Amino acid sequence: MSENNSHFLDASDLPWMCAETRGVSFKSLRFDHETRAGAVLVHMCPGTTYPRHHVHAGEDVYVVDGELILDERALGRGAYVWVAPGTVQAPRTDRGCVLFVTYPGPVEHLHDGA
Repeated sequence: MSENNSHFLDASDLPWMCAETRGVSFKSLRFDHETRAGAVLVHMCPGTTYPRHHVHAGEDVYVVDGELILDERALGRGAYVWVAPGTVQAPRTDRGCVLFVTYPGPVEHLHDGA
């Protein structure tokens, strides 16, 4: 941390961490344990579906590379979407992608039947 509490890091120095879902890995750039807010880089291999989850406070998603399919809409490199608070979603990719995602509050991963 710097004097003004800014957080600096080089994401290329961080290792990709395996997520519970096969084909998904991430780099946690920032996470606040109190508010559950954070910022992550997400890598999804071709043919992967991210598990269904409830976005309580919304999230910003920027497609750094590849193509994400959200609500049956293909989002290519450079695309941005604000996912509204309360949304339940299960984004997927046919070709693979890298995403930059920020969320101001909790994201709840749902289990089948939830």
